[in-house]
Amino acid sequence: MREGSASVCADHFHSEWNCSKGEPPRPREDTLSGAILNLCYLTWVVLAYLIGSIPFGILLAKLRGVDLRAVGSGNIGATNAMRALGKPLGFFAFTLDFGKGFLVPWCLMNTEIASGASWDLSHTLMVASAAGVAAAAGHVWPLWIGFRGGKAVATALGALCAIDPGVALWGGPVWLLAVFCSSHVSVGSLAMSASFPVMAWLRWREVEDGGSFPIAAGLLCLLIWVRHRPNIERLLQGTEARTRLGLRGAKSDRDVG
Repeated sequence: MREGSASVCADHFHSEWNCSKGEPPRPREDTLSGAILNLCYLTWVVLAYLIGSIPFGILLAKLRGVDLRAVGSGNIGATNAMRALGKPLGFFAFTLDFGKGFLVPWCLMNTEIASGASWDLSHTLMVASAAGVAAAAGHVWPLWIGFRGGKAVATALGALCAIDPGVALWGGPVWLLAVFCSSHVSVGSLAMSASFPVMAWLRWREVEDGGSFPIAAGLLCLLIWVRHRPNIERLLQGTEARTRLGLRGAKSDRDVG
């Protein structure tokens, strides 16, 4: 292989050149097609955000004539929906919030979308991971209701399950143990979210070009922790209400949905 070809292969855009058998490098895609590809990436991420912005809890509450933001904690998530609407509708709200985080990443990872666009694993995983974070961000800052949303726990779980269910499933025992020991649902949510990037890194550290998923899991964890800041402050002050689920159970916990 000639020196000029080798230097091009080492460049950031080496995947766009044919350097096999010592042949001179030749561009495979021009600037316009590359821009179209980037626009395709962005389209899926924006779509995930818009779907994540759908306030299912509020919509279900309106069917009952209830303003979800005016009852309980005022949060639009599944926990407040369960408190205001009862367990069946609250669980349905959780399922819908989970689904809006699941939908776009799952479609990218498990359908012909990525293969039709000639994406490799690295590109598919990168776009699916970004879409999962965008869906959770949509739940937190929903376009349709003035960017005042929930805490993204269910939506983040859906996004993680779509890409690697094992990461999300490992969060279940972590949540149960944390709630059992503390009697605070908020502690369970914080501990579970902290396990996401750890498990994602452990499961993907040896996968070539798999680094985008642990990064996305870390961003989801950060988003959940930021949205739980009031809960963290109450925990530090000893004023966070407890749930009956744990060793020190009392009245129901603050909203963490």
